[in-house]
Amino acid sequence: MTRDPTPPRPEVLKALRSHVRGEILLPGEVNYAIARRCWNASIDRRPAGIVRCKDAEDVTQTLRIATEYDLPVTVRGGGHNVAGRGIADEALLIDLSRMRGVSVRGDSCVAEAQGGALWHDVDVAAARCGLATTGGLVSSTGVGGFTLGGGAGWLMRRFGLAIDNLRAAAVVLADGRFVRASAEEHPDLFWGLRGGGGGLGVVTGFEFALHPVRQVYAGVVVRPAEEAELLLRTFREFTARAPDAFCGLVALMHAPTLPFLDAAWYGRPVAVTALCWSGELAMAEEVLAPLRRVGSPIVDHLGPMPYVQWQHLQDVGAPSGRYHYWKTASYRSLPDAAIKTLADAALSLPTALTEIHVQHLGGAVARVSGEETPFAQRDAGIFVNLIGATQWPEEFPLMRERVRALHGSIADGSLPGLFPNFTDRDDGRVSDQLGPTTAERLQALRRRYDPAGRFAPA
Repeated sequence: MTRDPTPPRPEVLKALRSHVRGEILLPGEVNYAIARRCWNASIDRRPAGIVRCKDAEDVTQTLRIATEYDLPVTVRGGGHNVAGRGIADEALLIDLSRMRGVSVRGDSCVAEAQGGALWHDVDVAAARCGLATTGGLVSSTGVGGFTLGGGAGWLMRRFGLAIDNLRAAAVVLADGRFVRASAEEHPDLFWGLRGGGGGLGVVTGFEFALHPVRQVYAGVVVRPAEEAELLLRTFREFTARAPDAFCGLVALMHAPTLPFLDAAWYGRPVAVTALCWSGELAMAEEVLAPLRRVGSPIVDHLGPMPYVQWQHLQDVGAPSGRYHYWKTASYRSLPDAAIKTLADAALSLPTALTEIHVQHLGGAVARVSGEETPFAQRDAGIFVNLIGATQWPEEFPLMRERVRALHGSIADGSLPGLFPNFTDRDDGRVSDQLGPTTAERLQALRRRYDPAGRFAPA
C-alpha cells in the first residue's frame, strides 16, 4: 500500500490558511483523495497538498509562501494532460479548477478566460456572439494546458493554432509577482508561453482573438476497417491540397454506439472520417465529396450544425478515469509504409477503446514562422496520435507495449520532435522535444523567470 506524502509543515499551513481564501486539501482527507485523481487513471501521484485557488490573488499568495518555505509547486488547469504534468509527488499543487470565468467582448472579437477554464466555457460564451476560436477537440480539455502546448483544433487551418490566437496572458511568476505577457509587454515570456509546454509561471488569464463562426458543415463517415488503407491514401492526397476552411481526421477504432449507425457494427473495427468545413456552407458538399464517396461507406452522417455543437460531440469518447498511454509521430507527408502499417493495425487494436488518429496540419498553421513561437511542428503536414486506452488496469501493461511497438514501426520518415499536447510520460520534458535551439532559449527563460526552479519541469 502506497504511503501518503508528508503534508506541509505547520508554519506553512498556517501561512496558507491566513492568506489564501480558497480550499486547502491535505493527505488523508476524503476531498484530497478525490482531488488528486488524474484524468488518466494510470497516473497515481500524491502531492504534499492541494490549494484550490479562488482567484489570481490566491495564486500570488500561494507562490509567495512556496518561495518563502522553499516548496516545489505544480499547476493544474483542466487536468486533461495525458502525462499528468500538472501533478507531482510531494509538490504543492496549485489547482485552478475553481477559476473558470469567461467574458467575451463581441464588439472587439476577444475572449478573456481564467486559467482553469475549459474549452466548453469558452465555446459556449463565444457562440452567444456568433464567434469562435481554435479550441480542443474535446470540450472538457483545459484552456491552459492545451494552449501552452500549441493547441490543435477544428479551426486551426483557417485561423491558426490556439497559440496563434493568443493575444495576451496574465501570469503570476514564481516569486508571486503579477505580469501581463503580450507582444508589447514581456515579449520574451509571451514567446515562451506559446507552445513551450509551461513551467514559466502560473497563467491565470488568457486573452484570445475570436472569429465569426456560427455554423459548420460537419459530421462523420464510417467505413469497414478493411478500407483503412484506401481511405488513408485518399486522405493524404486530399489534405495536401485542401482549402484552409477544411479540417479533418481519420480515426481507426472499434465502432462506438452511435445512434445513426446500425447496431450490428457496434464494437467492430471501423475507419471513421471526421470532417469539418468552416467556410461558406454552400460549398461544403462539393469540397467534401472526394472524402465521402471513396470506398463503401456504412453510414454518411454530415450536415450543417452550430460550431459549438460540433465542439461537444466527441466528449463522450474521452471521459475521465480510463487508463491511457499515447505516442505520436508527425510527417511532412504520410509515407506509404506507415499507411500500410496503420491500416493493418486497425484490424487488431490492442484494446476495445484504443484509437489511431491521423490528422492534418498546414494552412494557417504553416504560415506562421517557426521562430515566432516554440511550437516545432509548423512544417508537418500530418500527425498520427496512437491513443492507447482501456478501462481495465490489468490490460494497461500489454496495451502500452503494443502501442510502443506500433509507434516504433511507423518511425521511419517521421519528423524530429513531438507535438507537446500529445506527449506521454516517457517522452521526457516538453522543451527537449522542441529542438536544441528552442530548448536552450526556454531554459534561459526559466532561469530568468523561475531562478529557484520552483515549478516542476514540464
